[in-house]
Amino acid sequence: MKKTLLLVCAVLISNLALAAGNKEEVVPVRISCPNPYYPVSAMANRISGTVNYAASVNEKGEVTSVETTGAELFFRETRSAMRKCKYEPGKPGIARGTIRFRPSQP
Repeated sequence: MKKTLLLVCAVLISNLALAAGNKEEVVPVRISCPNPYYPVSAMANRISGTVNYAASVNEKGEVTSVETTGAELFFRETRSAMRKCKYEPGKPGIARGTIRFRPSQP
């Protein structure tokens, strides 16, 4: 009886692990998104940088939060632009990407 119970528990746990592992991440489809502003101080000093972002998109297609990594000087403008992005409704998930800030040639 104990062996049967242990076997049933093991099967249930393995099925739960498989179900969690097979879950595909939904990638929201972008409708519109403004380009971030180049910070004035970075432009004046010809500073470049890269920011990686992960934006949480809700059921309405609105960005609810933005996480950033990379060049901190550009975080504020990246987050500000990403919060204005619009995505297709009904597809909540995480929108990921990279923004490269490069000063233009004189």
